[in-house]
Amino acid sequence: MKKTQSLYSINLFLKTFLLLISVMAAGLYMPDIKREVMSFSFDLPEELPQRAVFLMLQTEYAHLAPGDELGNVWSSLSGTVFNPENWLALEGFSTEALANEFPEPSESVPPADWFFSGEEGEAVEVIQAPADIEQSDNPRVFIYFTHSRESFLPYLPDTSNPSLAHHSKVNITQTGQYFKTFFHENGIPVKVDTTDMVAQLNTIGKDYWQAYDVSKSVVQEAIASNDTLDYFIDVHRDSVRREATTLQYNDQSYAKVAFVVGGDHEGSETNRELAEAIHDRMNSKIPGLSRGVYVKKGEHTNGKFNQDLSPGSILLELGGVDNKFEELEATAEIFTDAMSEYMLESTPVNAP
Repeated sequence: MKKTQSLYSINLFLKTFLLLISVMAAGLYMPDIKREVMSFSFDLPEELPQRAVFLMLQTEYAHLAPGDELGNVWSSLSGTVFNPENWLALEGFSTEALANEFPEPSESVPPADWFFSGEEGEAVEVIQAPADIEQSDNPRVFIYFTHSRESFLPYLPDTSNPSLAHHSKVNITQTGQYFKTFFHENGIPVKVDTTDMVAQLNTIGKDYWQAYDVSKSVVQEAIASNDTLDYFIDVHRDSVRREATTLQYNDQSYAKVAFVVGGDHEGSETNRELAEAIHDRMNSKIPGLSRGVYVKKGEHTNGKFNQDLSPGSILLELGGVDNKFEELEATAEIFTDAMSEYMLESTPVNAP
């Protein structure tokens, strides 16, 4: 006990001594320090670089443990920043792309009891100008929505929980006309399928995570009916919040996108190359508009996302749960421009 007290006293003395030395040194050199500080200047960036934000988040939450009061924050971060498997999945990505990938895309899975109850709150009607464009008989692009009822909190006045942001009328399928219009303007024939996949799930009593089984049959039917199809784009909305899914650029607010690639099939590398090509083109037009390309595989994920059906498959996370349709439309235009340019410069991939 005495030995412990002695060590504590020595430690306290050393700390006090070093503190006094520091104060004396600061006093001696204060005039020089003040002079340098007064003459020092630098320009602050208009927007903090995403890499800096990424590192700040790491630093801020690195001290948390699973038992902390903010354990839910730890849980969300442990699957991204602190998970070595996630870093390995990103092998080959540039530092800039890596910084853009926080946080990774996530689904707002509705509670099973609420999902099967068929209950939903009121929704604000979204006024859209009709896209007076006929479906092409020889489409090259097929747009569909696996999670057809993914909605947006700004239009759900009675809902604040992202997991309940689902609606039968106001939802992600309403972006279909944006893609139809913008692809048409670029001379690309397109077919948009707005099948309510989630309604079918509810009817047959399947769980929400089985939605890809329903959309798979829709894509297979499209392939069988249209031998001109080269690209299949499954459009979703992310459940991460507005800070991560919104970009202000030249007085225009955009909904950021993210690309998800299923890593559990043989054609995954081709899907990834396609996603990275569109990601690069979008960010060359508006820096930071695409958050990145994410490879998902292994347990607790689908791992294919119907991308095994065609090398021209894309899973697009368009905005997040807090975005508005005006922001989605602005981003859809940039995406279709980038996709159209890629298609016009590339050899058609053709579905198997």
